[in-house]
Amino acid sequence: MTRPTRARVHLVDGRARFTDLGVGTYLRPRPMDVDGASARLALVGTYATLLAGDDLRIDLEVGPGVYLEVIEPSGTVAYHVQGGVAHWRADVTVGPGARLVWPASPFVITAGANLVRHTHVELAAGARALLRETLMFGRTYEATGGPLRSTTHVNHDGHALLVEDLDLRAAPDRELPGIMGPNRAMASVLLLGSRPDRVTGGHETRFAGPGAMARALAPHAHTAEESVAGSWDRWHEEFLAPESPASPRSSGSSEPSASSGSSASPAPSEPSEPSEPSEPSLIPDPAPALAAD
Repeated sequence: MTRPTRARVHLVDGRARFTDLGVGTYLRPRPMDVDGASARLALVGTYATLLAGDDLRIDLEVGPGVYLEVIEPSGTVAYHVQGGVAHWRADVTVGPGARLVWPASPFVITAGANLVRHTHVELAAGARALLRETLMFGRTYEATGGPLRSTTHVNHDGHALLVEDLDLRAAPDRELPGIMGPNRAMASVLLLGSRPDRVTGGHETRFAGPGAMARALAPHAHTAEESVAGSWDRWHEEFLAPESPASPRSSGSSEPSASSGSSASPAPSEPSEPSEPSEPSLIPDPAPALAAD
């Protein structure tokens, strides 16, 4: 039976703490560091995926007042399913006043893949999230990728903010003008919980509610990501930057983010003894991975 990857982080005595970590069949949640109310979490692959019959699930909860950054050391590849189908799903809950930054690595849909992908985000009042996803149809030597049905459903304070259904299952239809055309890559940045005062460039769209999207198409993944990088950097600095300078910085861009305060660099710390490992009480040991059924 497929096990979901589970991670929950909450404030305990004013400090972020991973209160629940569950190793999934395909991904292992690895806490990177905790600094006050801020934390970083890596999703590390533990099993070859996505193949026929695979059902990868991510269950993520960010408690009230927590700032969480999720990183993916490697991208995800949907392989040839030999006539079957694979599933990928993320269920995310962001509590009141919480912040989530998730710059996902590229998601490759190879020729012969058949993928159903769903993202569900629940934002409480005062919560914000900044998400990035890049869909790539086909590997370098492939002309295109297999069928994809990708849906996104976002609720904010109990009301629908974004409901999107990308039905890209038919390759000929993807190539039509107004859909993908000759492009194989689609990069998207979602700002959820806040609405910019204005849009910049032709890639950004503001929602009717508190949110916005930047989306670009290109023949290659890196080109599409470069087109929306400015939106990511600007929205992160304006709406999602951690309040504490010591909090972890988003890895959504290869360039350093501009500081929201003084431009002066912090003074170097005094020499000290080698740092000790993180407090065991902050991060419970996840259960050992089991062999896939």
